[in-house]
Amino acid sequence: MMMHFNIKQYFALLTFIILTSPSLAQDSLRLGMTNLKPFTYHEDNTFKGIAINPVKKALQASGIKYEWVFIEDYSLLLKAIRNDVIDGFFIATKNVERDKYAKFSKPIFIDYYSWFILKDAPFDLDSDDFKINAKIGAMVKTNSHRLTIRRGYQVYGQPPRLLAQQFIHGTFDAVFATQSPFMYELNAINFSKRKYDIVMESERPFGMYISKKYLSRYPDTLEKINKHIITQ
Repeated sequence: MMMHFNIKQYFALLTFIILTSPSLAQDSLRLGMTNLKPFTYHEDNTFKGIAINPVKKALQASGIKYEWVFIEDYSLLLKAIRNDVIDGFFIATKNVERDKYAKFSKPIFIDYYSWFILKDAPFDLDSDDFKINAKIGAMVKTNSHRLTIRRGYQVYGQPPRLLAQQFIHGTFDAVFATQSPFMYELNAINFSKRKYDIVMESERPFGMYISKKYLSRYPDTLEKINKHIITQ
């Protein structure tokens, strides 16, 4: 049976189809990530890490198309957001600068900012001597790196694997870092847990940032994603 529409009915039907077809109406969400094992990393031209599947499941359940983009470090992720190279990134903790350009999702993981200190280190973490004289290592251009700088420590930012190697050789008196990624690096070089102490400082939510520019075009994106994030 053939159906006939006048011009008003045609455009009303066309509008309905567009509004009820998010895959046609919404641009693909370009999500950046960097190397922060075990959460995310890029290896053998493949995106890997334990944060990939939770994010992928939330996006697929939300009906949002997506693509991954590798960015060298966290400061460049923020620049990429500002320059519209990407529409968001994960996995990350909140900070004021990021909040200017993007909105934070529900937590994907809960982790900790912790101090790592060798058993035979010459300093007590709580001493004034430690604050003034200790050499502190941190994962370069991360929130934990910036936090130790703001607190006035002598801080040296390094890539994760180099940071672990320098820590075990005594280059640093302590390391301040997200607990799981730094433990991952120490385990990867078979450094015994009996040789260092971990002092947990604070619990931190790790989630996804979506740019405000993208959300201005598709305002319900974050709400849809949050419904399908299961915090781990």
